[in-house]
Amino acid sequence: MKILVIGGTRFFGIHAVNELLKTGHNVTIATRGRTSDNFGDRVERIIVERTNAENMKNVFAGRHYDVVIDNIAYCSNDIKYALENIDHDKYIFTSSTAVYEPKHLNTLEVDFDGSSKDVIWCDRYKFPYDESKRQAERAL
Repeated sequence: MKILVIGGTRFFGIHAVNELLKTGHNVTIATRGRTSDNFGDRVERIIVERTNAENMKNVFAGRHYDVVIDNIAYCSNDIKYALENIDHDKYIFTSSTAVYEPKHLNTLEVDFDGSSKDVIWCDRYKFPYDESKRQAERAL
C-alpha cells in the first residue's frame, strides 16, 4: 500500500514508519523538514506546512495515497486542510487523551463523542491544547 505518514520523524511516528516499512509498504513522510530521520532511501520525504491550505494544495497536487496516517493534527483546520488537499482512500488520525474530560481510569474511545457539539474551525493557538484537539476530533 502507498501510505502517507504526516509527522513520522518523532515519538510514535518513528515506530509506525518502521513497522510499515517492515511489512513492505511504500511510505512517504510529510514533515516541516526540521527533524532528521534514519529511514534513508526507504521513504519518500515531502516538506509541507500543514497549517497553510495553499501549501498543502500545491505539495499534494497529483498524488494519491491508499492511507493517510496523521500523527500531528492539532486543530480543526489541520484536519480540514488535509482532507481537502490530500487525495486518499482512508484517513487515520491519532489524537490525544487530552480530549477526555474528566480524565479517569479505564478510559474508552467512546468516552469522547466528537459529534456531540458543533465543530469550531480554528487554528492551533485559538484554544488550549486539549480544546484544540477536541476541535480536530469534531472536524472528523
